[in-house]
Amino acid sequence: MNTVQHRAKPLPPDDRRRAIIEAVIPLLLEKGSTLTSREMADAAGVAEGTIFSVFPDKSAVIIEAVKITMDPTPVQAAMADISATAPLEDQLESIAIILLERSERIGTLIGVLRTMQPIGTGKPARAHRFITESNAAILRALTELFDHHRERLRVEPDRAAVAFLGFVFANAHPLMAADQKPGAAEIVDMLLHGIAAPGGEATASC
Repeated sequence: MNTVQHRAKPLPPDDRRRAIIEAVIPLLLEKGSTLTSREMADAAGVAEGTIFSVFPDKSAVIIEAVKITMDPTPVQAAMADISATAPLEDQLESIAIILLERSERIGTLIGVLRTMQPIGTGKPARAHRFITESNAAILRALTELFDHHRERLRVEPDRAAVAFLGFVFANAHPLMAADQKPGAAEIVDMLLHGIAAPGGEATASC
């Protein structure tokens, strides 16, 4: 009896691109620019030639990896899954962990890209717009969260969202040493309670 084998239906081009990138991102984070096209193909489960039929070169693969990693949709979904009845501190700490991990991935991928592109190449076309739109989407989600806790705020929810995201971005700055970076809980504590000791102004020395 003959067994008829059916080939899997080819993915649409956009879905194929995304499937390749999502398979390659973990290896890029681990191996950086030393990652070979053969290793990319093996990770994605495709022929090596397929990689370069979809992307012109390795830099294009990494640029797409940065773009997908910056997609705000997964962050928004993760934020939506956080219990709305949890204390504000707990909600913000969970979000800070999500955003810090995201920032670390993005920073690593951008670092890899810089090692592969000539000095002065600059950002890819539309990169600034994409980054701006991505951050704006996350700010909107944060503003909505802070708005639910408006009674605890002495600033408007949108300003609280900007301050919170600013703390996270500062923590991800490449010039900040790893042992100097505050963790998620410390970020939330400093944001909500400040850095001044309770009890009012310090007594001036005579």
